[in-house]
Amino acid sequence: MGDSMIDVMILGAGGVGCVVGGCLSHKGYQTQLVNRQHFTAMAVAKNGLRLEFDTGIQISQPDAVVTSNARPAKFIMCFTKTHQTEAAIKAILPVICKDTIMVSMQNGLGNGSLLARLTGCDVLHGVTMIPATVLAPAHIRSHGSHHSWIGPLEISSQRQQAAAKELATMLEQSGLSTEYLDDVRTKIWQKACFNVAMNGVAALADAAPGLIGDTAPLMVEVHALADEALAVAASLGIGVDPKQVHELIDFACAEHRYHMPSMMQDIRASRQTEIESLNGYIVEQANAIGLEVPRNRLINALVQARQSANQFWKDQS
Repeated sequence: MGDSMIDVMILGAGGVGCVVGGCLSHKGYQTQLVNRQHFTAMAVAKNGLRLEFDTGIQISQPDAVVTSNARPAKFIMCFTKTHQTEAAIKAILPVICKDTIMVSMQNGLGNGSLLARLTGCDVLHGVTMIPATVLAPAHIRSHGSHHSWIGPLEISSQRQQAAAKELATMLEQSGLSTEYLDDVRTKIWQKACFNVAMNGVAALADAAPGLIGDTAPLMVEVHALADEALAVAASLGIGVDPKQVHELIDFACAEHRYHMPSMMQDIRASRQTEIESLNGYIVEQANAIGLEVPRNRLINALVQARQSANQFWKDQS
């Protein structure tokens, strides 16, 4: 099977996945975009993948298919939401082999370990700050600067180290600013601590960062949510800089006033959220190490109820 492997499969080709897959394909790497639904595949086949950057428009023609037509790949980069990961992996399990390198670039915490458990493969994990807005199927806007970090899930694994360095180089050569780190957990947790502070609050209050920033009592709670997550990270030996997290919160509230976090969009659309890999993960880890995280516990419970609320009231009739 190894001889027929393509370079990269993008599993979950939403906005960010399309940006990564499109750039890799444009550079010449064999790339396949894989989704459960056929909309992206049809649009790519008709007009190509259209990416709008600050530097101009880039159109590429990666292979785009539904999961049943997925091909074996050296790297399978997973961009699904955490709660979609298991179903997505099961859908492509026939083309995952012993030489496959699984890669999590997902939001939240614990995703790399989940991929390892589901596949038994070597796993890389990382985090990306690539901005992406889906304008239409296979039409993505990505404005502003971005950076990604990637490294081995098992820090001592030489095979994973070599694979992470290779993939980081491929991404860098494709125009995606990417840095290899032996221990990338600090970067993953830094973004997660920010999301833990902001996303659930935004979803529950239907508040963009600007409105959160304009509401002084809410800003106090947002920073306190981050402090709880930072305490968990510190207890696990992950050295996230609190100053950077708090500055990121203030920056988002001041500069991204009308940004709509994905969790807010999910609640508006009555979709399941990623709360279990953010505040829920903080609660789980805090329970294991004996820390109190009351704000995260409350946000986790409230979002779980809120994401089911629309269907609950529909069931009344």
